[in-house]
This record gives sequence, structure tokens and C-alpha cells, in this order.
Amino acid sequence: MTIWIVSDGKRGHLNQTQGLARELIEEARQRQPDGNHEYFVVSVEGKSRTARLFYLGKELDLPTPDLILGAGHGTHIPLLHMARHYKALGIVCMKPSLPATMFDLCLIPRHDLIGKQQTGSSILPTVGALHGIKPSPETPKKHTLILIGGPSKEFDWDEDTLINQLADITRHNDIPLVLTTSRRTPQNFVPDLRQACPGIRIVPVEETDAAWVPAHLAAARDIWVSQDSVSMVYESLGSGAPVGILDMPPRSKTPSRVAQGLRMLIEENRVTPYRTWARSHRLSTTHAPLLEAERIASCILDRYPALLHHRQP
Repeated sequence: MTIWIVSDGKRGHLNQTQGLARELIEEARQRQPDGNHEYFVVSVEGKSRTARLFYLGKELDLPTPDLILGAGHGTHIPLLHMARHYKALGIVCMKPSLPATMFDLCLIPRHDLIGKQQTGSSILPTVGALHGIKPSPETPKKHTLILIGGPSKEFDWDEDTLINQLADITRHNDIPLVLTTSRRTPQNFVPDLRQACPGIRIVPVEETDAAWVPAHLAAARDIWVSQDSVSMVYESLGSGAPVGILDMPPRSKTPSRVAQGLRMLIEENRVTPYRTWARSHRLSTTHAPLLEAERIASCILDRYPALLHHRQP
């Protein structure tokens, strides 16, 4: 099985598609150990809209794809064009901006399907965004990890309230705390937090690389994520560590789809909101790691068993 990933260059989108591709390869090797199973990243980053319409990646001299994955609206057209040209399956890892029926399969987070049709031959609901994070039981758990986002379409920013939550967590923590930010985090947050909570080791996002968060998730005894950072919530759940949610003020009185997705996780006892933690100083530990990429990979190979038999170019 040969997989192509159409990439728009955005780290979050690549995390989703690579996470799924790796699980597909692992599952394929279990089902067909003698087969040649591999994936390749085909970038359309920086290409004009017109160039993307007709791009086929021929100059890369790659094996003919059996399956093409994409995430990000800018990957839709090239993915469909490649899938049609190479007679490959086209799967998008998001709620597409084009009709779902144009793709062989759409892996859509369940919170994006609230109030909409959740079934159909081309729709497979997922619990949040896919990712490649898995538990690392062999890695010593040596810190509490804190992941901070910033203002978003769904959530506003209240620095004082956030710092008060972090100060409270610091007072009730018995191991080192490590915090990183995101590109949305306001610039004055880091110096203000350093003054208010000197016990937290802060590593700004500018000082991290793509491996930093996965490595620190693996070594985390527990994890706190600001409410706006929805993709980080699901990646944290993949690590198997208990996850707490730092409250952020919503922009609207009507809960957004993202907020409703978080509410589902809270109701399922997968995550603990700060206000609940503040009453007992304990995070929920009742759920197994959330390994959606693993589950979805198995579903795809069950649905399309012919993928295990690579076609010759």
C-alpha cells in the first residue's frame, strides 16, 4: 500500500495526516507482513491556486498512490485531481469545504457534525482531530505539562484569570511544571507569568521545534491545556496522561461546535475542567488513551481491503 499525503505546509494539518498514515502502515503490516507499505508527503505549499489545480507530483518520481490523504482547505482540489488521475482513494481528514460526496471518505470530528447528518457512505465521525500521539509507558513521568493557546474565533483572552488558575495549580503541584505557548499567545503573557509564577519553567513556542510537544507529552505525569487549544486537547488525550482544561471566556453565549466538543469530553469524564479540579485537586483518570488514528486506520482497511494489494504503475 502506497499513501500520498497532500500537505499545505501547516504543522497541525500534517500532524493529522501523518498520524493516520503511520497507523495505516502499521495496521497494513500486521495484516499483510510481506507487503511493501509506505507513505510520502507531497507538498503544495507556496503553489498558486492555478498550479494546485493541475499539480500531480510527477516530478517526484514516487510510487503510484493507492490512497491520498489531505487536511486543510487548500489541499482539497489537488487531492481530488490526484485521486482521479491515479485512480486512488481520496480521503480528507476534516469537514471539507466541498461536498462530502466528492471524496471517497471524509473523517469529520463529531463536534463538526452536531445538528447535521452524521452517517453516509462518505462520512466517518471521529472523536476530535486525528494525531500521532500514543502512550510512552517506558518514558519516566517527570513533569506537569501546560499548553497555552490564545484568542481564537471561539474563545477570548483573560490573562488575569488564566494566571490565577496557573498560580493555583502551582500551589498544589509536587513536581516541576513546564509550560509552552502558541503563536496565538499575546506577547505580554510570558513576562507577566514569569513574574506571577516563577516556579513554572516557560519555553515559548519560538524556542520549540516539531518534536518538542510530543517529547514533553511522553514525559508528562499530567497535562493542562487552555480551552481554546482544541487540537492540543486531543493530542494530550492520546498520551494517556490525565488532562485538565484551563477555563477561557467564550466569545458567544451560544456554545460553539468546539465548545460543544469539549463539553462531550467533560461529560464522558475524559477531561477535567479547572473549576471541577479546584474542588478536589484531582484530575480524572478513568479513561484509556484516546487513539482515534488507530481506530480509524482499522476502519479504513476493513472498508477498503483492496488497499493492501498495491497496483503496479
